[in-house]
Amino acid sequence: MPTAPEADALQLRRALRDLVALSVVPAAWVGREPAAIVTGLADVLVNSLHLDFAFVRLSDPNGGAAVEIARGSAWQAFPEWLQHYLAVNGRLSHREIVRDISSGGQRCCGIVIPVGVAAEGGLVAAACSHTDFPTEIDQLLLSVAANHAATAFRTARLVDAHRRAEEAIRESEQLLRKARDELETKVAERTTELQRSEAYLAEAQRLSHTGSFGWDVSSGKLYWSEETFRIYNCDRADQPTVELVLQRTHPDDRTRVQKTIDHAAQERKDFDYEHRLLMPDGSIKYVHVVGHAAKEDESGALEFVGAITDITERKHAEEILRRSEAYLSEAQRLSHTGSWACIPATGRHTYWSEEAFRIYGFDPAGAPPRFEEFERRIHPDDRARTREDFRTAIREKVDFDHGYRIVHPGGEIKEIHVIGHPVLGPSGDLVEFVGTVMDVTERRRAEEDRQALAHANRITTMGQLTASIAHEVNQPIAAVVTNAQAGLRWLNMQPPDPEEVRQALDRIVKAGRRAGDVITRMRALVRKAPPRKDQLDINETIREVIALTRSELHRTGTSLQTQLAEGLPFVQGDRVQLQQVMLNLILNAVEAMSGSNEVSRELLISTAADGANGVRIAVRDWGPGLKPESLDRLFDAFYTTKPDGMGMGLSICRSIIEAHGGRLWAAPNKRQGAVFCFTLPVDEQSCDRPEPPRS
Repeated sequence: MPTAPEADALQLRRALRDLVALSVVPAAWVGREPAAIVTGLADVLVNSLHLDFAFVRLSDPNGGAAVEIARGSAWQAFPEWLQHYLAVNGRLSHREIVRDISSGGQRCCGIVIPVGVAAEGGLVAAACSHTDFPTEIDQLLLSVAANHAATAFRTARLVDAHRRAEEAIRESEQLLRKARDELETKVAERTTELQRSEAYLAEAQRLSHTGSFGWDVSSGKLYWSEETFRIYNCDRADQPTVELVLQRTHPDDRTRVQKTIDHAAQERKDFDYEHRLLMPDGSIKYVHVVGHAAKEDESGALEFVGAITDITERKHAEEILRRSEAYLSEAQRLSHTGSWACIPATGRHTYWSEEAFRIYGFDPAGAPPRFEEFERRIHPDDRARTREDFRTAIREKVDFDHGYRIVHPGGEIKEIHVIGHPVLGPSGDLVEFVGTVMDVTERRRAEEDRQALAHANRITTMGQLTASIAHEVNQPIAAVVTNAQAGLRWLNMQPPDPEEVRQALDRIVKAGRRAGDVITRMRALVRKAPPRKDQLDINETIREVIALTRSELHRTGTSLQTQLAEGLPFVQGDRVQLQQVMLNLILNAVEAMSGSNEVSRELLISTAADGANGVRIAVRDWGPGLKPESLDRLFDAFYTTKPDGMGMGLSICRSIIEAHGGRLWAAPNKRQGAVFCFTLPVDEQSCDRPEPPRS
């Protein structure tokens, strides 16, 4: 049996061994979770110190959740003991030794050791059936183990917090990186959008010739866009100032511009004005400037933002438009033609030109009259017809071309020709009528005078044909007398010869008809009648004229030949007027050739197609020809190459042909003489062609 010193030494060695074992345990707890540390401590205490019961509770001083665990069953009532102790004492501030905790009839002793001040780090409880438990060594080992565990627990908490912090930092970094990437993406997108917007704005300013500017009134500095520099024809390196603006301003506008901007700066009000710029090359620009007084900052400094537009092209266009309107107004005044627009649905004229007011006798300073007031100006005899024609055009949505008379307040009557055109909306509804109105009073009078002059010319021409016409009439009358006498002789014979009598009567009828045709043609040429537009066979019209001049041609020894093309389309015109033209040309040719015995008196009348839409008629003679100096004046009124001529025949002929939509001209004949040609448009409404004459 060992002695007391040996027992103490043995006990001391065992305590040192346990202390060393407890000292290396914390190294195994590094990086472990708090629950694992608590469990490890309880297992170490039970196994190393040979305890019958161990309870470990470790708390987080920063408010984290506590972790506790129990090993063994020797002190099952420990939770109740602890609860009772805390209820009595409030806290566990020092170690407590419980000498008797009687467990299952076996005597045990227990100890409770706080970790930290007032057990803020937790507590360790142990129980053992050894009689000397707890010795000082046991208490020391329990305290060391508890402190190691508490330190490891706090370290684990710190490590966990650090890990969580690192994870939070990593997550924050990821979020920040993501946010940064998103921000950079958005910044890039926004930058691209801004660059695109700036490009669009710059292009829009360039296309619209509108620049932007800012004006710091206190410093006098101006901030210009690219287009503003272009408008002022300045380099980007130049610093824009108010003095530069005034320098570019036209001298005649400079004072006004200076006053305008000074007033805006003093009154702190917006400005809007137009002026001219005088460029270094001497050219002039027109600009429109608009400025807005921006809000003042804390220092009270005033800034203006605005825009400047180059309106030179608009000014030029306005000037051209004003000139065009002036030219149009003068042209309407000279041609007595006005323009108008009206809305049938409302019964209002929305527009009348100045000439329309003059034509209808209304005051140009007033508004166009309503339909009812306008209709009162129409001649009573034309009012119903005019109203019905206009209503028909409205109902059928078609153009109308109408003539009527108006009566001015002073009683003056004017002849009016109006043309209207419907304007339809997208749905086909009638929106308005637009058109022209022409005062044709003077033209009608001139036409009447021309017709009277043409009639006088026909009478004169017929006077020249008196002998020929008399001869043409005498021949069938003589034939009538001769055949009548022969018929009487055949009747007086015994027996009478009825067949011979019948033949004589047939010849009398033919001769009478021939004389009647001559008189009918002569009356048609002499009669004064209004112009007509008939469908005519031009070849037949020419043949009728040739029949009237046959005796004159025979008397003068003129040989007439014709080359009339077959199958020519009809023309539309006045038969008498066209025959008058042919009669004048034939008689002029006969007269030209009869004045000389050295020429061949030949006359050729020909017709041919003139393209797809006209016919051409030519009268050729082999007379002395035309003098070159007379060609330009040949168709002038009162110009004549005849000693006793009036100079009206060819002038009237040209006016007749032009009134029919054709053209009349003269030229030298190929060999000798002259050729007079004229064209006539075909009748487009008829596709028929006249049948060629039967032989």
